[in-house]
Amino acid sequence: MTASSPRRHRWWRIALVVLGAAVLVLAGAYVALLRAFPPARLAELLSEQVRAATGRDFRIGGGLSLQLLPTIAVVAKDVVFANAPWGSRPEMATVKRAAFEVAVSPLLDGQLHVLSVDIDGADVLLETDERGRANWIFARDESAPKTTTGDRGAPPPVRLDRLKLSDSRFAFRVGLTKVTRAVDIEALQVVNQGDRNTVSARFGGQHRWRLEGKTGRYEALVQGEADWPFEARLSSDGATLAADGSLDTGGTLQAKVSLRIDSVAALAPLLGDASALPLPIDASATLRRSATTVTLDALSASIGGQRLSGKVTVHTRPSGPRVEMELAAAAIDLSRWGIQPAPKRAAAPATSEPPFADTPLPALSLPETPLRASLHVDQLTIGPGMPPLSAVKARIQVEADRMLADPLSFTAVGGTVQARLEVGARAGEPLRLKLRGQANALSLQALDALRGSGGHVRGGRVDVRADLAAAGRTPHELAASLDGTALLSAADASLVGGAAAMERNVVVALLQALLPKQETEKPLQIECAVVHLPLHGGVARVDRSIAMETDKLAMAASGELNLGAQTVSLSFEPKVKKGLGLDSANLARLVMLQGPLQSPQVRIDMKGTAREAANLGAAVATAGLTLVGKRLLAKPEDTQACKHALGAAAP
Repeated sequence: MTASSPRRHRWWRIALVVLGAAVLVLAGAYVALLRAFPPARLAELLSEQVRAATGRDFRIGGGLSLQLLPTIAVVAKDVVFANAPWGSRPEMATVKRAAFEVAVSPLLDGQLHVLSVDIDGADVLLETDERGRANWIFARDESAPKTTTGDRGAPPPVRLDRLKLSDSRFAFRVGLTKVTRAVDIEALQVVNQGDRNTVSARFGGQHRWRLEGKTGRYEALVQGEADWPFEARLSSDGATLAADGSLDTGGTLQAKVSLRIDSVAALAPLLGDASALPLPIDASATLRRSATTVTLDALSASIGGQRLSGKVTVHTRPSGPRVEMELAAAAIDLSRWGIQPAPKRAAAPATSEPPFADTPLPALSLPETPLRASLHVDQLTIGPGMPPLSAVKARIQVEADRMLADPLSFTAVGGTVQARLEVGARAGEPLRLKLRGQANALSLQALDALRGSGGHVRGGRVDVRADLAAAGRTPHELAASLDGTALLSAADASLVGGAAAMERNVVVALLQALLPKQETEKPLQIECAVVHLPLHGGVARVDRSIAMETDKLAMAASGELNLGAQTVSLSFEPKVKKGLGLDSANLARLVMLQGPLQSPQVRIDMKGTAREAANLGAAVATAGLTLVGKRLLAKPEDTQACKHALGAAAP
């Protein structure tokens, strides 16, 4: 044996002693750590840290297992994180199983550095209240116990390096709408990369939604550091939503958002049945959220190939939720959005049903949230049988079972329309309508063309004034309750085409009865026509407030129009304009229009005109002496029928 052999054996013995000592030290440290941080103590420390950082209760209700070295690995079951005090449920999040991996050395200094969190079976609710507060914005609970190590002021942040979720559900509830939508998450991963976190996720359901993005660090959000950045892209087959912005300490959010939708089916997880949406939808806006408002500014949207621009603001304070919208468009065709007027019915036979049916009106449901909307459309196309409208302007208010359009204005068929429309739709009560407005210089020829069998009117201008109110559950009830006045006046028109083409036209039938046969075979020049209806309870009592003048004839009507009974009873008295070559002896002295509104009959009485007129006046007038007095004072040779009718309509 050489001299070096004893030395090698000695070094092996020393190495074994050192190794044994190290094992003993490590074993002692392991035991010390187990005693210092048993599972229950570690769960308590974790709960205290989370509560101090967020102001919310955090507890582990199920089993807890612990593994030490080189890191502390904790597996917990039935984890619960409390919701905000105003939340719709007690828990903001619950987790079936969560695995935490925690660094050892920061923990010895009273800090919590979470290396990773693996979560399975999470149920998370993200919501806002009616004041716009979000439950994911935390306020530290000042009543929480202070940590005994480190800074005695604010607690140290919880540092999180990696988060993984599987088989989880996230729900979103907006307090303004009280609507909750849920999304199933197959897998989600958040990984810290320096001063940013990368986010990726896959969502369950029939349509495979994917999320990719970057955010600021989680602890920066919890600690309320200014301008917490985020960018995200949510996509599926047929839809993409992107946002790029920041969130500050006061909860103010600002982001540029964009949306592209090519498939309605892609919206089912978020919006349910969205089959009525016209596609494609392409929109962008600047989203701003403060403590009192949520605003979509610089909004630009293309819906079904038609572009809108404007601004949407949701006020959450101080008087509760309220929505304001300002929208404008160069051209809108409602038929491209699937909105069309009811199809035009063919001409009904003489025995058709009355014009005002007793069929109940469909229920009108107004939004619960107060709404104010301003709309401006340069060119609006409603659909077949309706004239195109231009320069459409409307300001609409909806509040407390009431909708008001004031002002409402547009130009159509060569004229202008200005109106104020109020609709009351309180549950369990009849529908209430109020309309006040006027139309000026509408083209009578264009209106005739819209009837589908036009070509019988040439030229002509129409003015309309209305101030009406009605209430009812059916069209018949609405007509029978009409109160107010309606005035229509037309001028400078001619009727062409002969009686054969216009056999159902009441005006032509009256003129045929009033004029000699040779006069009705020619184009009829109508210099003016006036229909003034003073309505009370659906009844208009007419005293020469319906009038018409041709180039040779003037006529005025008296009688009654009853919309409740849906009948008409009017007498027309013709007068010849002197010097125009028409023999008054050839005129019918009295023409009666009587019967149901859908098919009134024209009757001629050549004799006893004075007696019949007096009888009609006595039967119709409510103040008989007044009506008779007017007739006695009227000059028989006066042929200015339109002037008298307009005078009766003047305030």
